[in-house]
Amino acid sequence: MDFYFVYSSGGGAGDWNGVDRMFKHYMPDYLKDHILIKFGDIFFNHRSQNSIIKPRLWREINNARKWIVDNTNDSMLYKTPNLIMDVGTTKIVSYLTANNQAKSVKELVDGFDNILFKESVLEKYCNLITESQIKYAVTFDIPNLFKVRSQIGDISRNVYSGTSNLLIDASARYANEIFNGVKNESLLLTTINGSWSINDIEKFMSKLKYSPSKLGIGGLSDLRNPNEFSLLIKNLDKHLDFSKFERVHFLGCGGLKKANAIKEAIGNQHNFSVDNTTPYNRSIDGNKKGTEQSCYYDYATKEKIRISSDTKQRILSLHKASESVSCFDTKEMTKIIDSIILHQSHQSSQETYDARGKLIIHNFDVFRYNAE
Repeated sequence: MDFYFVYSSGGGAGDWNGVDRMFKHYMPDYLKDHILIKFGDIFFNHRSQNSIIKPRLWREINNARKWIVDNTNDSMLYKTPNLIMDVGTTKIVSYLTANNQAKSVKELVDGFDNILFKESVLEKYCNLITESQIKYAVTFDIPNLFKVRSQIGDISRNVYSGTSNLLIDASARYANEIFNGVKNESLLLTTINGSWSINDIEKFMSKLKYSPSKLGIGGLSDLRNPNEFSLLIKNLDKHLDFSKFERVHFLGCGGLKKANAIKEAIGNQHNFSVDNTTPYNRSIDGNKKGTEQSCYYDYATKEKIRISSDTKQRILSLHKASESVSCFDTKEMTKIIDSIILHQSHQSSQETYDARGKLIIHNFDVFRYNAE
C-alpha cells in the first residue's frame, strides 16, 4: 500500500520553512516520489479573510510542480512520478460557516457554487492539473465539518448532519465539470464520502457522465474506532469491489491503526494508497513554553512518545534498534531530539525549526514504513 507525504498540510511558517530547508537533503526518495499537495492550501485563505482567494498566488501560480520545486529548491520534484492533487475544500466550508454565513445544506451548496463560479475555481483547478503533470487529481466535494472549528475552538457539526441529495448532486456536478475540463478520466480520483450510504454512493455514480477507473475515499478521519473503520471498509469493498479499480486512495486516513485496519479487513492491495497529516501535526505539538511536547514515532513498536529530557534515552534506544530502516542514524536523531528539547525550553532558533523539519520527515517515514 503506497503512502503519500502531504506537502502543504498547514501549520506555522517556521515549521514549513524548516521542512523546505531540510527537504532536498533529508527527504527519502520514496516520499519524494509520493507527494500529495492541496489546491486549497496554495490558493485559499483562512476563514478570517475578506476573500477566499489569495489574489497574488492565484495570479502567479499556474504550475503546482514548479511551486513545490521553488519552495524546496529540489529540482528532482520535476520528475516526481506520483503527484496527487487534493482539493483542500475544507477551507471553503470553514469560510462559509464563519459567522453563520451558511446555516443549512442549501446555503452551504449555494455558497460553494457561488465561489466556484465567481472565481472560476474549477477552471483554475483543471488548468493546474494539466500544467503540473499531475498523476491523479481528486474531484471536488463538500466535506464533512469534522475539521471545521468555531472561533472558540469547538468542533462544529451543526450546519448539517448525515448526507443530503443536495451534497451528492453537487459532488457529481463538480466531478463532471472537472472531467469535461481535463478531458482525461484516467487522471481523476473520483471521490466519494465514507459517510455516504451504499444508496448514496449508487446515486452519485449514476449521475456521473463517465465511468471512474480510480476512487478517492474521503470523510473517514472522524471514524476513530479501528473496528468500525474496518467494517466500513469491508462494506464498501463488498458493494464497490475495490479490485476492479486501478487505484483506490484513502484520503486523510493513513494513520497507523487505520492502515493496519485496511490491511486486516481486505489485505494489502497493490492498488491501494493512503495519506495522513498526523505525523506532521504531532511533530509540531511542542511549544516554546514547554507546556506541550512534540512526538517521536517508533518504527517497530509504533509507539508515539512525547519528547522531553525524561524520555530522551528511551527514544534513542528504540531508534537505535530500528536504525537499519530509518532515514536518520542515531547520532543525527540525538541532535534532533536535543534541538526539540531546546525549542520547548524558550530557546527556539532556525536550528530548532530545522530539527522539527527533520522530525516531520522521520515521523512520515515511520507511517510510510508501517503502511507498506
